[in-house]
Amino acid sequence: METIGGSGLLLFSLVIYRITEYCICMKRLLLLLLSTFSTGRAATPMDPLLAFARTQPHDLAVSTYALQADGTPDTRRHTLNWNSTQPMPLASSMKIVVLAAYAHAVASGTLNAQLPVTLRDWEGFYLPGTDGGAHASSLKTLGLPADRSGRASTPDRTVPLDTLARFMIETSDNAATDLILSRLGPQAVRQTATRLHLTGQDDIGPIAGMFSTWDTPRDQTALLTMTAAQRTALYWQRAEQVRQDPSLRDPAAVQRRARAVEPATANALQNRSAPAGTTRDYAALMARVLTGAGLPDTELQIMRRHLGWPMRVNPGNDEVFTRLYAKGGSLSGGVLTSNLAFTPKVGPAAGHPLVVSVFLRNVPAGQYRALQDSLDEALLMIAIRPDLAQQLTDALGSAAPKK
Repeated sequence: METIGGSGLLLFSLVIYRITEYCICMKRLLLLLLSTFSTGRAATPMDPLLAFARTQPHDLAVSTYALQADGTPDTRRHTLNWNSTQPMPLASSMKIVVLAAYAHAVASGTLNAQLPVTLRDWEGFYLPGTDGGAHASSLKTLGLPADRSGRASTPDRTVPLDTLARFMIETSDNAATDLILSRLGPQAVRQTATRLHLTGQDDIGPIAGMFSTWDTPRDQTALLTMTAAQRTALYWQRAEQVRQDPSLRDPAAVQRRARAVEPATANALQNRSAPAGTTRDYAALMARVLTGAGLPDTELQIMRRHLGWPMRVNPGNDEVFTRLYAKGGSLSGGVLTSNLAFTPKVGPAAGHPLVVSVFLRNVPAGQYRALQDSLDEALLMIAIRPDLAQQLTDALGSAAPKK
């Protein structure tokens, strides 16, 4: 698996339900942007997405367009919207909204970004083996030793709260996300969604709480009949239990519970109890980050610093992009999501700010890896090239795209 800057994550197939950073494959982007993208019979990164679109158009949502200075679509260039207002499971893409809530809290003085956080507190929400190695990658990047389960060997060490915000996005560290949520409080995400007019956004509870309900048989059944508010409240309750009870974070116990989850159950839980959102909302939010329109300056700088991680971890991206912001996610029961906002320096769209969000659900196991490995390149293609966006439109069918 190619990953940007070597910081991507290998996924462990035995764990059915994890939220991981979708790998941003930038190694070939310079060639990608400079090429003419043969549309003949040769295989391209578009092929897995086109195949999925032909057979499961209802399980794919996409929003892509060029931007004007105010962050709105530039109608002089191509756009594509399909199922763009249909709520879809977000996986780790939801962390963009958590980051927005964090940025607002820091800018307003509610949170101190430099507040020391012990590694012990950070790992109070860490469920080993459920994050694709994200937390272990965070510690490794910081040069901090860890055991075989990815737990810090020096739990009394401290890092600034903003370091957790960094790794919430860069490695998609679930424990970092939950620690930040615990500091923000249960109302913050709803308030952020309202403030940013994210009309299709579900509330977001702690990931450790969600996973702890997913692997408990009595909760699995209850979750499918609960209201969204009831589910989120349960996730907060269970996350606090995880934080307080180390036995719930024991690596062997976590893996044992995970193995017991049936694939069909995992699929149902992902579709009906994981936070959902729309590509319209996420493309618009990424557009704000790229253009700066509609975000206070301090909040904007925080979001750009963290969502701009691809430029930091791989300085070679500077040859290709003026700006690049990225965040995606995956749930191995069949969910893939990706959001990119960028201004290319080269190629047919050089100098034009572009945004693209694509969400997939119910991805068959036999197609999952091919889609995962090619999705970001496919996103760049449909954002940059109108003829390739038309290929996707054609694959989705002759009916008018759902708005």
